[in-house]
Amino acid sequence: MGAIVSAQNVTKIYQMDKVHVVALDGVSFSIDEGEFVAIMGPSGSGKSTLMNLIGCLDKPTSGTISIDGTDISRLNDRQLARLRGSQIGFVFQTFNLIPRIDALANVMLPMTFTEKIPPKERRARAQQLLEIVGLGQRLHHLPSELSGGERQRVAIARALANDPKILLADEPTGNLDTKTGKTILELFVELNKGGRTVVVVTHDAAVASYARRIIRLLDGKIVGDERV
Repeated sequence: MGAIVSAQNVTKIYQMDKVHVVALDGVSFSIDEGEFVAIMGPSGSGKSTLMNLIGCLDKPTSGTISIDGTDISRLNDRQLARLRGSQIGFVFQTFNLIPRIDALANVMLPMTFTEKIPPKERRARAQQLLEIVGLGQRLHHLPSELSGGERQRVAIARALANDPKILLADEPTGNLDTKTGKTILELFVELNKGGRTVVVVTHDAAVASYARRIIRLLDGKIVGDERV
């Protein structure tokens, strides 16, 4: 399989008042389709900036980053949103579920923003995804009626709604106890075994240990890239 993420000499600079902050400094790497990669580093290392670039939430200041062969710096905001909505599924530390709607509706929501899943198939797909993550009996529960681990499972099902090529998770176990976090990470392993590309951004070595490859960042540079 070829590279699904490719970064070539990527630099990202933020303007903070009159100060230039270099968040990424000449970063180059590629991630092949079907890999399970952890991007690891302490606070301020540049990993959140890199996550935003891989997730098509931002563009590099210089250099190129390509998602499935498309150079994101060449896209306008609408094209970027379309690529993001169809090819990337996000899992956040804080779940980011809509509190007023049930689990099934939360999972269906991303499907309404793209044409990838036909309307008549969306409900059945959402139900199937919730069953895959072990929540077949919680379809009509509100987020407030679910545990932290169950909410994160809903978030994972929602991230898979549009059948993305990349599952991108930002500190996905940060709000969970150790046992529940382990269960969530094992779910990522199973999804990866099924062929999904998984990228986890974390500062935690225990979380990174579930990946098959660890890219280490420090002060905006890659200081390590190892397969485990």
